[in-house]
This record gives sequence, C-alpha cells and structure tokens, in this order.
Amino acid sequence: KALRSGIAALSDGEVLALLLRTGVGDEGVLEFAERLLADHDGLIGLAGRDVEELCAAHGLGPAKAGEIAAAFELGRRLRQSQRRTRPSMKTPEDVMAAIAPDLARLRHEELWCMPLDPHCCLIGEPRMVSRGDVDGTEAGPRVFMRAALAASATSCIAVHNHPSGNVTPSAGDRAVTVRLVAAGRLLDIPLVDHLIVGDGGAFTSLRRSEANLFR
Repeated sequence: KALRSGIAALSDGEVLALLLRTGVGDEGVLEFAERLLADHDGLIGLAGRDVEELCAAHGLGPAKAGEIAAAFELGRRLRQSQRRTRPSMKTPEDVMAAIAPDLARLRHEELWCMPLDPHCCLIGEPRMVSRGDVDGTEAGPRVFMRAALAASATSCIAVHNHPSGNVTPSAGDRAVTVRLVAAGRLLDIPLVDHLIVGDGGAFTSLRRSEANLFR
C-alpha cells in the first residue's frame, strides 16, 4: 500500500507497523501497532512515552522502543527547524501549530515564553521558563520576562499545558496572566496572549475568552 499510494495514504497504525516490522508474541504487527495507539490515546500519547516505559508496558525490546522514540524525536526536530524561519504568531492557531505538539503529550505542566519581533514573528525557539507536576507550575513574572528580554523581544506570548486535557482557565491561570501583563507593560514588552493547551488540539486563548485580563 505504501508503494502504491504513498506513505501519506497509510493510517497511523500502518505507519507505526512499518517501524515495528514484527508483532509481539502471537499478535500481528498491525494489530500490535493499533493496540499501542489505543493504549496511549493515539500518537500524542505515545510520543510522551520514553524507551523504558515502552519496554516495561508492552514487552518491546530496547531496539524497537528506541526506533519509535527516534521517529518522534525526528518529528520534533523537524518542527524546530521549521520554526527557525521566524514563523508568524499573529493568531492563537499560529501559536498552536508551532508549540502544541511539544506540550500536548506531556504528563506534567510546563510554562513557555514565545518571544516575538516587531512583526509578531517568533524569535528563535520558544523558551521553557517553568516545569511543574500534574497540579501546576510556578513561575513569577521576573523569570518569564527574563526569557523575553534574552531574546530581545518586543512582545511575547505565554503558553502552558494542562496535563488533565481540560483547557478551562483556573483562578491561578488568570492571576498569572494579570501579573505577566503588568510586568510586560512595565518593561515595554507587552503580553500578547496566554494560551492553555489540552488534548487533541484543544486550547483556550485568554486574549479571546477573557480580554479584560489584558487591560
């Protein structure tokens, strides 16, 4: 099928089966690949598992587990190389396309700074400023704005994930947004938006949903 119609015509399970090449025990390779995806809620969940977890949970050998991890790492590096062209970050959808694949698969919370140039284009790489656990992350405005200053940004966007998948802003999310807006105003590096990333491409733009926080 891959030779006849091209790799893009294959399902996620079929692409994963090509990487695996053989099944486990009495399970055929395609059946095993589809079970792997089902057990981890698809590609995003599978991408969040490291080699040790794959070996322990599914009986994979380290070589096969390493090949799966390497494929996801290549995808991550491709996204990084594409970002070096200074992509536009004029809409929340632009931001999601640039960073959501790196955040949505995480099982802990991270806060990232997206430094922008005068044309609302990303400067270099997004910068992680804080890492927490499943219950949240703590980062003050000083740490966040230091990342924007280091990139010589003229504005910035905050992005963090909710490992629960629920993108409803918490009271803490709103409070952090207000503090970042105030710090940005003081430093003349305005906070353009604060995005919360969840599962399956879901997100909340606080600029869109609660614009009063940015006044």
